[in-house]
Amino acid sequence: MNCDFKVSKINVTVEHRKACRMDVAWMFQQWDGDSDGELTLKELAPLESDSNEKCLRAFLDRCDTEPGNDNVITLDEWCDCFEWADDVRHEPPCHAAKHLQDPHLLGAFHPRCTLEGYYKAEQCHENECWCVDKFGREFDNSRVIGQLPDCGQYGMLWFVRSGLISEWGN
Repeated sequence: MNCDFKVSKINVTVEHRKACRMDVAWMFQQWDGDSDGELTLKELAPLESDSNEKCLRAFLDRCDTEPGNDNVITLDEWCDCFEWADDVRHEPPCHAAKHLQDPHLLGAFHPRCTLEGYYKAEQCHENECWCVDKFGREFDNSRVIGQLPDCGQYGMLWFVRSGLISEWGN
């Protein structure tokens, strides 16, 4: 969807020429208090300090892509950032798996995800549970019936598989 979103103030006009969802452009306009086509740290402060949105600051920091440290988010950056977030190629693996299936389908396996969208260590389906790494890869011999598995024993291997450490003991 292409929106010809314009913000005018005296002699300043900002136009976004790339595809931008209308709700995303509208949100930008709501936060742009001085209508200059840029979101400053001051304008973003109420949004970033919302205790219900703990990850928002890190997300918005990624939106500021202009070279240098200009500390403003332009309309282009804002729209591009939300386009990136909506792109399924960037969706974490567990969230992606959940979105591929019908949540109302009886008998289907529904993965348990962390808030960040990766797999929780313990996964269960019906009466069987097993351990996985954050990408959903099952650990050998981890399946148990009628109880939660002890996934802590795979802790170091989980870190290695997740790329957080390169080899045992590091």
